[in-house]
Amino acid sequence: MKKSYIIIGAIGIIAILMAGFLVGTIFLGSNLYSKRVYDEGVSYDVGYGGAPKSDAYPKTASQSYTESSQLNPNDRKVVKNGNANIEVENFDSSLSKIKELAINFGGYVTNSNMWISSTDTKSGNITIKIPEKRFDEFSDSLGQIGKIKSKESSAYDVTEEYIDLQARLKNLKNQEKRYTELLDMAKDVEDVLAIEVQLGRIRGEIESYEGRIKYLDNTTSFGTFYINLYEPEKITHEWGIKDAFDKSIDAFIASIAGIIILGGFFIPIVILIGIIYLVVKYIKKRGKK
Repeated sequence: MKKSYIIIGAIGIIAILMAGFLVGTIFLGSNLYSKRVYDEGVSYDVGYGGAPKSDAYPKTASQSYTESSQLNPNDRKVVKNGNANIEVENFDSSLSKIKELAINFGGYVTNSNMWISSTDTKSGNITIKIPEKRFDEFSDSLGQIGKIKSKESSAYDVTEEYIDLQARLKNLKNQEKRYTELLDMAKDVEDVLAIEVQLGRIRGEIESYEGRIKYLDNTTSFGTFYINLYEPEKITHEWGIKDAFDKSIDAFIASIAGIIILGGFFIPIVILIGIIYLVVKYIKKRGKK
């Protein structure tokens, strides 16, 4: 009899553990530690393209600045952007090669980062500024870095906007000059205050236009290329003690979590059944009296 109780108890414990594992897996996921976090707490997939998409700038200019075909091509202002995903054999040497390539084209690096996956393969991205006139040539040369998985570029023509801003700026500076002359001639305090208000408004607009022109000068002189480098994932043919240990921890936590979840579900039901049983028993007892 005792032996049968032991067998039934063992089967019950196994059933509870299996139910807990099943529930824990459903609610918490099959692998609690599968995501390894790098690069200041952000998890990335292999081949992640951390760079902005090439459609960050419109492919064509806005409606106000589309008629620029009559301008000299050498005087055009174009914002160029590109991005590429490249698979490399060795991340470190490829990163150094890209930096050297950027210098050879008259460019420079503005940002770079790197992270390591759970299989010890390296990935990262690098942002490079390349002179606008050599941007396409630099793009064509990326094949020597590694196997290009994807590459795209975009060009945003801001020529008309640039010319329009210069014309507006010239007009505002002429207005500033006239108001300054009027200020020198004004004798009434009320006139002086009114002129100063207008001068403040004009000078604020001048600063805004000058800032925009400076920005366009900077972004059209150098194009921006975002490059993502990654080594191919290593293929392993053995399970490994560490991996097995990690998996066992995952399974253990999933089972315990599942049992807790099941307990949270069934305990209120058991309590309710117990309360109903006591009430029914109490009523029957009163009836007999």
